Amino acid sequence: MDGDRALLEAWQGGSREAGGALIKRHYAAIYRFFHGKAPPYACEDLAQRTFEVLCRRPDAYRSEGSFRAYLYGVARYVWLGWARRDREHRQLVSQTCPGPSPSGALAAHEEQQIVATALRQLDFDDQALIELKDWEGLTQAELAALFEVPRPTVARRLQRARARLRRRVEALLAEPRDRDIVLRNLESCMQSIRACLDRGEHLEGAKGGA
Repeated sequence: MDGDRALLEAWQGGSREAGGALIKRHYAAIYRFFHGKAPPYACEDLAQRTFEVLCRRPDAYRSEGSFRAYLYGVARYVWLGWARRDREHRQLVSQTCPGPSPSGALAAHEEQQIVATALRQLDFDDQALIELKDWEGLTQAELAALFEVPRPTVARRLQRARARLRRRVEALLAEPRDRDIVLRNLESCMQSIRACLDRGEHLEGAKGGA
């Protein structure tokens, strides 16, 4: 995004105002990145650490590629460090998945809950790939830069991650009819989950300043 490099350089040069503007611009997206990959109490701290690391590495981003890909790469690095330190929290507890309603027809919020639960059961990189592609709109080039792999490799990984998500959804539902409903609405469920996050339903404590 235009202006990110200028804001970053000004922040690294001591401008708190520039730092606040950069954080405000990207904080919600970085918090979303950690949502479902770490316990809720840790997400805000991980987001704050991401921007601290960003500020402390003045020569790391040189504008050769997407600032977004670089920033998410920093976030991934921060999460991996946290996971190594807090091994007791690496296995996240998924929310209980509600069963189908007595009528056999799933309500929209139940479909979203099932998909959210399935997402949380994926490995970190699988979940990140799907969310960064579907929620944040990163291109294959940006994803390839973030994960430091060739574009064809990231395309294959994304395809496999989506297949694993579908299998997780299927495993959460006993009724074939319910599976068909959720899988048919998988894309809309993903967008509804993102909309919930945008409304702040899972962004408690998120800040927009430095």
